[in-house]
Amino acid sequence: MKILVVDDDRFNLRVARDIITANVDHAGVLICDKPETVMELLATENIGVVLLDIVMPGLNGIDLLRQIRRREEYRDIQILMFTGLADQDSLRECFEAGANDFIAKPINPTVLVARTRAAIKVRRYILQLKETLQRIDEQYTDLQDMTRKLQETQFSLFQTEKLASLGQIAAGVAHEINNPLGFVSSNLEILERYLGKVRESLNVYQNLGRQLADPRVPRAVLAGMQQKIAEQKEQNKLGIILDDLEPLIGETREGVDRVAKIVQSLRNFARDGKEDEFARHDLNQIVEEALLIMQNEIKYIAHVHRKLGENLEIECDRVKIGQVLVNILSNAVQAIKNQRRDTLGNITVETGLDGDNIICRIVDDGTGIREEHKSRIFDPFFTTKPVGEGTGLGLSIAYGLVKKHGGDLWMDSEWGRGTLFTIRLPRSGATA
Repeated sequence: MKILVVDDDRFNLRVARDIITANVDHAGVLICDKPETVMELLATENIGVVLLDIVMPGLNGIDLLRQIRRREEYRDIQILMFTGLADQDSLRECFEAGANDFIAKPINPTVLVARTRAAIKVRRYILQLKETLQRIDEQYTDLQDMTRKLQETQFSLFQTEKLASLGQIAAGVAHEINNPLGFVSSNLEILERYLGKVRESLNVYQNLGRQLADPRVPRAVLAGMQQKIAEQKEQNKLGIILDDLEPLIGETREGVDRVAKIVQSLRNFARDGKEDEFARHDLNQIVEEALLIMQNEIKYIAHVHRKLGENLEIECDRVKIGQVLVNILSNAVQAIKNQRRDTLGNITVETGLDGDNIICRIVDDGTGIREEHKSRIFDPFFTTKPVGEGTGLGLSIAYGLVKKHGGDLWMDSEWGRGTLFTIRLPRSGATA
């Protein structure tokens, strides 16, 4: 390490140089008797320690010290002040200006060597710390880049699983939409026929009105028209039509509302979920949306039993919680389907309060989970399904999404008897 000794007395310079050279290993000593050139030396030489005399003609040591410390790149250089002064104010001024230590004159070789070694050690520690901080900064940058890539990968996996789920339930959703659309279409055809009959009767009534307004029309003609109206009313069954209109319109509205709910639930589920959208939602509504999306998958496999509590508002991202519920329900359906039973199975969805948390339990009486698989059930890409029938991401993603909400997801299962998944979520949303 290079050491710069600055003093206007060349004898002191030589003494300091010889002592340091003889007693400090790997020290390259530069001497300078012109303080005005010190800044140039610092700019050209890699100097780690400066021994600086306080009292010098022209530019004194304290002013030179301040010049050095004003430069950011020289803030960490160790500077020791030579002083023959007993003035405590001068020493205090040196330390306030940025001095690290001082050496009294006349120079004591032992003190000079000890304090120079200490300054070198401190300088080396500072350089090592800077290198470490630089490495940490580089590693932090790399870590940020890795985190970004992991987030992109996680989002890609999330979308992959969601697309797999959508592909699985798309046909079922189409079927669920076709049912209400079928009777809506049928009702519209009936209403169209009814409209034709009402229009015929209305034309006859309008004609009668015009005849009644004309005093020249014989009463016999009017009586004939009244008879015709009565016959047409009987023929067109206007009374039945009028009685039938209200339920027809009600059924049609119910069908349209059902389609709208299915479409809205599917839209909520299919949203990309790239941004966290935490807001207050009713957990029971999210449960109902998930059951509606899965209805066609479930209804041929199991009875659904609802045990839904009240006042279950929660701060959450409904898209992601909906994904969790669909993934678990899908697993329940598959577990019951694997039994190849002749009767329908059972899926129970229960919601309720547990202190400051909301609990959702989903129970099925399917095959259950083997003991050797329980520890891996939430591992990414782990699946017991045949190749091509599952990504192995459903429960892993569900677990991650619940954790992101500050909650917990766990499983209890007995092989051959069924499985219980429990979701616990804080009412106020994620705490971290």
